Amino acid sequence: MAQQTNHSAATAAFAAMLDTQTVAYRKGFNPGERVSARVLALNDVYAILDVQAKNEGLLPIAEVLNEAGEPTVRPGDSLNVIFTSMQSGAFMFALRVSGTLLMDQTVGRAFESGMPIEGLVKSEVNGGYEVMVGATRAFCPYSQIDLHKTEGAVYIGQKFGFVVSEYGEEGHNVVLSRRALLEKEREAQRDTLLAELHEGDVRKGVVSRLTDFGIFVDLGGIDGLIPLRELSWVRDTKPENVAKAGDIVEVQVREIDLERNRVSLSLRATQRDPWQDAVERYPVGSTLTGKVTHIEPFGAFVTIIPGVEGLVPISKLGSGRRIVSAREAVSEGQELLLQVETIDPERRRIGLKPIDVRVQALKPGELAPGSEVEGIVEGIKDFGVFVRLSEEKTGLLHIGETDIPKGGAPAARLERMFAPGSSVKLIVKSIEGVRISLTTPAKWQARTSGEGQEAEVSAFLASSKAPSKGLGSLGDVFGSLKM
Repeated sequence: MAQQTNHSAATAAFAAMLDTQTVAYRKGFNPGERVSARVLALNDVYAILDVQAKNEGLLPIAEVLNEAGEPTVRPGDSLNVIFTSMQSGAFMFALRVSGTLLMDQTVGRAFESGMPIEGLVKSEVNGGYEVMVGATRAFCPYSQIDLHKTEGAVYIGQKFGFVVSEYGEEGHNVVLSRRALLEKEREAQRDTLLAELHEGDVRKGVVSRLTDFGIFVDLGGIDGLIPLRELSWVRDTKPENVAKAGDIVEVQVREIDLERNRVSLSLRATQRDPWQDAVERYPVGSTLTGKVTHIEPFGAFVTIIPGVEGLVPISKLGSGRRIVSAREAVSEGQELLLQVETIDPERRRIGLKPIDVRVQALKPGELAPGSEVEGIVEGIKDFGVFVRLSEEKTGLLHIGETDIPKGGAPAARLERMFAPGSSVKLIVKSIEGVRISLTTPAKWQARTSGEGQEAEVSAFLASSKAPSKGLGSLGDVFGSLKM
């Protein structure tokens, strides 16, 4: 009984010792790793090695034969060998091995395990890039070199990590992907970025792609969209006019929608608002030259400075002509001399009116009844014609001061006689406050001539002492008038 107990204890101790030694044994080796081994046995094919691992090591027998075909080693000898590969559960070794063979084994293991390897982008070839992994030539397609499309030359001569996506027989047709590795890194970055990203943040990102509706920017794990309206302060800016894929841009985070996995960005928010520049440069009353950008039924929009437009209402166009569309007076791309008439900071609107250089040239001087003036027909109504006399003054030629017959369409008849925008010479009939009444030279001459005759008749009758001289005397009175 005592002997049985002692035998069991010895067995347990031996097993524990064996387990301890086994824990120290190697489970694997890296290709190219040098290992100290002890020869256990020789056969016609291999020298069997003890490499301190659970599995034996095999060295091709040809490696240790001399010229006569005799082994140069025997069991118990020590060797320094190089691990090359695994075959049927055995570790394969060699005494000497080329770099090409080792690298082929490295690429093969990387393909099997999915572990990344380092490669040098050698050149650009048809459909992608030639990449050297040690002495092994591999291929990386354009679509797999990066997350975003970039000019090819930027990769040449650089070393990157790659995943082996295809590995043909004997190491031929090796295809690599850098994008797969970057996407894994991107997934790891995404959660971190979402935790620290806030609306209003200003961030730098890489333009990933351009679309018809905006630009996508990679913030480092998350793609955000810059919609068209947020590209620039300038109206109708196109994505291709702002950036290209691969560009680094600074953007502001406008909105984060975690439920829909969307991040909205703004490029123009990082730029100076041109509105302030415009109102400081062009206050009310100032003049400028602007280009018509687009036309609406209610007027024409004109660029004041890049990113800021003003509106010329349809009522200010036409040079006094009645128009139903602003296109009757102006066209896109046309340059106009304008004056700032109003500024509305709350609604960010600037009202403009055209400046007629002919009006600027009008110098009527001091106005008084009887003054002859030259003006420009500005507008026509049924009751008369408005004539611009200077930049500040406008007079009215009443229809009664013209030779237009009554009836019909008076405005149309007036327009035929006084074409809008035409130059006319008139006489100031009267001035009442700011109201200036005009008349034609013929009407003024007829009026003044008639007043002179009436004065002569009154003077004659007042000076006559005879109460009556009959009809002959009245004939004498009219006879003395200059007709």
